[in-house]
Amino acid sequence: MKSIGLILFLFLCTPLFAQDFQKHGPSLEALQKMADHNSSQSLLNFSEVFSSAQENNSISPFFEYDETGYLFMSDGDYYGIAKEMKDIIARELPTETTLVVYTTSTNSSYQNKLFKRYSQLASPEQVKILQVPSSGSNNFWTRDNLPIPAWDNGDFTLVDAQYYYNFEPDQFLSQLFGAKLIDHNYFFEGGNFMANSRGECIVVNRKKAYPGGVSDTAAIPDSVFANKYGCKSLLRFKHLKGIGHADEVIKFMSDDIVVTDTHQYVQKLEDAGYTVHLLPEPDRNYETYANSLQVNDTLFVPVFGESGDKKAIEVYESLNLGLKIVPIPSRRLATQGQGGIHCITMNYPKVPLQKLASDLGGKIIEQ
Repeated sequence: MKSIGLILFLFLCTPLFAQDFQKHGPSLEALQKMADHNSSQSLLNFSEVFSSAQENNSISPFFEYDETGYLFMSDGDYYGIAKEMKDIIARELPTETTLVVYTTSTNSSYQNKLFKRYSQLASPEQVKILQVPSSGSNNFWTRDNLPIPAWDNGDFTLVDAQYYYNFEPDQFLSQLFGAKLIDHNYFFEGGNFMANSRGECIVVNRKKAYPGGVSDTAAIPDSVFANKYGCKSLLRFKHLKGIGHADEVIKFMSDDIVVTDTHQYVQKLEDAGYTVHLLPEPDRNYETYANSLQVNDTLFVPVFGESGDKKAIEVYESLNLGLKIVPIPSRRLATQGQGGIHCITMNYPKVPLQKLASDLGGKIIEQ
């Protein structure tokens, strides 16, 4: 009977394990499909199109050190591995920022349980539980799967790319905020996009296979970053480590200051006119101090219980930007290659919600 019960348990739970334990980043098969798809979308000359596209571009990217009105994250804790990380973020969130925890669950008891959990950490007035339409196979990596914020002549805009796990609440969120939705047909993730207030953007040209191969990000023309994301210039970096996202290796701290943990990038960044501060490299694969999260005057910094933790915090403090630094233990999630603080959150600016979620097939639970 015990063996039958165990088999039944595994049968019933296999879909849950398969969903929650998908890797951060696409599979090799998905990478190949993404690379082939992105390459097939355009054969345009990148530099020529970028030069002409930026001349009349009214779009500008939202940058992380601007004012964050909403911090989004999913309801998933990766079987408890990310629970402490999310709890610390909620507890230390600046009071002027609204925490939005989104879920595809339609279970009211579960939604109320989520609200109770987070309203015990942040003030209840700060917390919104947002039910979004169900889609795709994984909604955990918020930075990758939600649309990227931008401005179009001062109007809030969301940029919708294709996402390899097919979680696509982009239309829902654009209607919720009353925001213009700009879409394109390339696979691209928000974790691979860094920008400053001048519209200077950074991406990593991720490889389609490990090791070597063609990068699916390299196949995206510069014109897409100019026309869709509002980039006035674009720096592309070689994929040297991690899953190949910019937020693993580089971070804008101001228009002119960047931090990186990759010494091979320093010269290129300095040649572009930036003051570069080098973060230490942690001991294990996928760990990175660059994957920090800034929410207004608070900077959440990943730590791993290693000797580099103190040095990383000292580097951030040495920038003298007046930020409150909050260390967050991130080892359990990072060492599995499942991302970090920046990967599981998304900053949106302070803009009003325009429509009731119920009008769009969703629901908001708040105080």
